Amino acid sequence: MGVSNGDTEGARVLDADGYRAIDRVATRADDFDTQGHLNNAATVRLFNDMRVAYVHGRIGPWWPEEIRANGLVIAAREVHVLYESEGLPRDELVGGMKYVGREGKSAVLEQRIVEATTGRPIARAWVVQLLVQAGSVVEWPARYFERVAEIEGAPIPARPRRVGPAWGPPR
Repeated sequence: MGVSNGDTEGARVLDADGYRAIDRVATRADDFDTQGHLNNAATVRLFNDMRVAYVHGRIGPWWPEEIRANGLVIAAREVHVLYESEGLPRDELVGGMKYVGREGKSAVLEQRIVEATTGRPIARAWVVQLLVQAGSVVEWPARYFERVAEIEGAPIPARPRRVGPAWGPPR
């Protein structure tokens, strides 16, 4: 299990759900609204912080250097969030992240935040990431997904891009 800062029921829940990159999630006082609940926008920021921590803490120092040297930008094309229960200021949180697939040039990952002591679900995210260089989407380096496969314990399957229905609410 890839848990940082100790083993908790929340970490066990995430591990059982297939997450190998598991870490404590640090909230700030301003993450909570006037009702004392974890704000939706703050939850999205926490998921972003988890993705950044994954890159800096697990992929390796070569990757940020590669990004700078080649003018690359990791862009979240889609972020879908399911809010499962309220997060409270007294809650200790733990989160997990895992890559689940690749479609065309996109990388697809899942994230989850739970309460650390009980494993109570707080929120889930499904994210589509792209790698952009000079305004154009480019292929992820093979080395990146070789390292992700080491972290996840299995290769991340790549399949051709599918053309889906138009985005947005039904008309």
